Amino acid sequence: MFDEKSYQLLSYKSVAQMANNMTFSYYYYKLTLIARSLFEWSGLPNNMDERWIEKYLFTSGKCIFYKDPIMGFMVAGLAEQGSINCYGDPTLVAPVADNYVYNGEQLINGENCYIIRNNDLMLPNFPLVRKYAFDLTNIDRAISVNIEATKTPIIVRCSDRQRLSLKNAINQRRDNEPVIWSTDQTNIGDMVSTLETNAPVVFPQLQTQKHMILNEVFTDLGINNANMDKRERMVANEVEANNEQVKASEDVMLKVREEACKQINRIFGLNISVKRRKLDEIPEYEDINKEEIEGVE
Repeated sequence: MFDEKSYQLLSYKSVAQMANNMTFSYYYYKLTLIARSLFEWSGLPNNMDERWIEKYLFTSGKCIFYKDPIMGFMVAGLAEQGSINCYGDPTLVAPVADNYVYNGEQLINGENCYIIRNNDLMLPNFPLVRKYAFDLTNIDRAISVNIEATKTPIIVRCSDRQRLSLKNAINQRRDNEPVIWSTDQTNIGDMVSTLETNAPVVFPQLQTQKHMILNEVFTDLGINNANMDKRERMVANEVEANNEQVKASEDVMLKVREEACKQINRIFGLNISVKRRKLDEIPEYEDINKEEIEGVE
């Protein structure tokens, strides 16, 4: 393979490593975009984008909503200051953001600011996405390797002098010529030694396994994935159990966001709300869902 940037031929090892990195990046960013688009915020102040909220929650598991004396309402990362209350929550906090210094009054959680959580433990989602992206990369690359192995089923051993004759014979066979001619001095049985690799075709099973891993990540993100199981028709009890798992994962993230809206509205007199975004409004989910359904048909 040729690298256009360095103008050098790449070794098989370099190509394999590049393919690993590209595959991981594909799944990581695809799942990241899905995870950061699950919730739709309404009623936010005009200078605030929901992308900032979900960015902090995805990467840090928490952020702070407050009012800057100059810039108005903001969300930012936070540094805990002082002690914690009897419930284990920080009382004094400070906003942290790139190229920003806060010069306002001391922020007290629940009085003039509020901590928005990704979940009760304030854990981010990016480790989950990274883990599943790694799992999907391993399977996807195994599929590619298995498909590649089926392209070279036979290894031929011969002398350098005999190689051209064998290549010509193989080319004649590929061109569907009815007769392959040889000289009377040519003893094909003596001159050719072959080894059949017989690589097993396992990529259909690997594709099914990849589909199962996607089901797992969607369940952990609170996304209903029962409609993806077209090959094995799920019975009613299985669908109900899957829906309960999905609902539990969704509630873990939704309830703390709803509580944040309630407290922010109380503190600042706003009318902010949050809800789950419809899946058909998330292009990345539609793309990966369609791709995997077609892969297991």
